[in-house]
Amino acid sequence: MEAGIALDAVPQQTETSAEETDPQPPKKQIRRTVQFVLPNTGTSETSSHGNRFYNEEELGDSIMEMTRESYLSNQSPAGFHLKTIVISSELLQKVPLQELLDFYLADNDIRLSILLLTSTGTASDVFKEMISGKTPAFMLKDLFDNRSHTNRLVKPVTLAKVIGPLKSRSSFVLPNVIRIRDGITLSGAGVIRGDTQKYAGYLNKMDVEGLQWITGDLTGGIVKGTDSRSQRDFVYEIKSAKSNIQAHVNKNDISFHVKISSVGRLSESFVSDANKMKDQTLREEAGVVQDKIKELAQQTVSKMKKMRVEVAHMGQALRIQHPDMWEQVKDHWDQVYATVPVTFEVKVDIEDFGASTMTAN
Repeated sequence: MEAGIALDAVPQQTETSAEETDPQPPKKQIRRTVQFVLPNTGTSETSSHGNRFYNEEELGDSIMEMTRESYLSNQSPAGFHLKTIVISSELLQKVPLQELLDFYLADNDIRLSILLLTSTGTASDVFKEMISGKTPAFMLKDLFDNRSHTNRLVKPVTLAKVIGPLKSRSSFVLPNVIRIRDGITLSGAGVIRGDTQKYAGYLNKMDVEGLQWITGDLTGGIVKGTDSRSQRDFVYEIKSAKSNIQAHVNKNDISFHVKISSVGRLSESFVSDANKMKDQTLREEAGVVQDKIKELAQQTVSKMKKMRVEVAHMGQALRIQHPDMWEQVKDHWDQVYATVPVTFEVKVDIEDFGASTMTAN
């Protein structure tokens, strides 16, 4: 039973056959690592001894080819319970995502709820044994349960969710996963360029945080600020966040104004001489958080323009609000966006300061 699949690039020179006498055109080489759940354990995580999985590697020029080669072994693969596909950024720089996913999109045995992720490292490393003894393919799915506690995780992306962007050739992001010590962690996001469907670059955690504020996809998290008077830190905890992207068209000029609002609480304060109950203190600290959010959003916009991609749903806002203009620019939107001005308006409301009014003093 297949639980996860990792796709990596293979150097061309390692695949030269001794039987080849004529020069052959270079081929794209793919290394596929399949994680199988052991039959005697299924998906159970109750046992603390021994592996619950094993990994099998194959090399080939197509996913279909490698899948058929798997049937030569004594255990035929079954993809009914496949949970995750991780693709290395190196491979995505060479091979379009559509080509790598074509087999999975066409196969009736594969569910469209499979999660897709990129990895700036070696994708197969994500599926290696860990001290916890848990099955990595299942752990990847569980990591997204933490989105309610952090604003640095993009929304999970399923196979079904990429069909639209791939067909419309729109740029989008995929969560990025890396190996750390004896575990795995979600770290930033990989950007898929719409026109080429290849890897365009990496958004780090701060870029992702800014992106989440722009799109309003936050479900929780914190913002750390510094009190302007004492220069001591405090922590704002997000209870809710909203975003409204307004597209403006003046003749042939396009611009965007993004309104961001958030309600939260003052969860931690290192300010020793401030009374958390004072309205003035809360207003000042709300202003600090507003500036921080605006800075993060502007940083993300600058990164997208530098990469010449737009993954913050601004094109979608333009399509809905000004369809005629969208028809003119949709075929080269990423290039147009690099020259479009974007402004922000942020409003933060700190509605409470925890159960205690005691300060660090």
